[in-house]
Amino acid sequence: MHISGSGHIPAGEYNDKISVSGSGSLDGNVRCTAFSASGSAHCAGALECAEDVRVSGSAHIDGGVTATSLSVSGSAHIGGDLTVKETVRVAGSVKVGGEIKSGAVHSAGVLRVEKGIEAEEFRAAGAIDCGGLLNAETVDISMDGNARSRVGSIGGGEIRVYLRKSDKTKKRRLPLFSRLVGLGGSELTVNELVEGDVVALECVKVPTVVGRVVAIGVGCEIDLVQYSEEVEIDPDAKVGRCEKV
Repeated sequence: MHISGSGHIPAGEYNDKISVSGSGSLDGNVRCTAFSASGSAHCAGALECAEDVRVSGSAHIDGGVTATSLSVSGSAHIGGDLTVKETVRVAGSVKVGGEIKSGAVHSAGVLRVEKGIEAEEFRAAGAIDCGGLLNAETVDISMDGNARSRVGSIGGGEIRVYLRKSDKTKKRRLPLFSRLVGLGGSELTVNELVEGDVVALECVKVPTVVGRVVAIGVGCEIDLVQYSEEVEIDPDAKVGRCEKV
């Protein structure tokens, strides 16, 4: 089923792919094989797809989304939970009113999630705003430019948050030079806790870090670091207390 001009599709179940390249609306909960929006699409309910969801234009879905994979290079607003079996890929902007559960999340754009994120693998090179727990076996967050991100808490096996090379160079500037030319604003604020097996952080503000092996780099502001095996703290980091447990 294809909408290339202006049209709407009634709520229901369709054994077909739905694509919108003009301006289209789905009038309630819809189940279909796959969904794509290269124009402007609005779904007045939940969207369930057996295969993939692709958004290169604009899509506003009032309810939740369930699919095998999700790819967004445009803008997507999902009012409920996002449940994806394989991979969520974000190169544009995605806002989720609930939580994300996925095999993997790869974001190079802007990702905003009201609740938490649960995945086997989470990789981000853009801005993140996650109100709850970001939980993944592998967490890899690369920051550059003026991106400021926020997460409630982070938990996982291997957790790495770091600046790209150009920003690392800036962070090594002397104080007066830094004030005169500016440092940029790359940083990640974690409201409560970062806890993992192996934890490596740069430019992270968080009350508590817990891990077996912990490396704290430049630009970090941490009240308490707890480790069980090995720790390294950069002289430029601000750490209130460090203890072996």
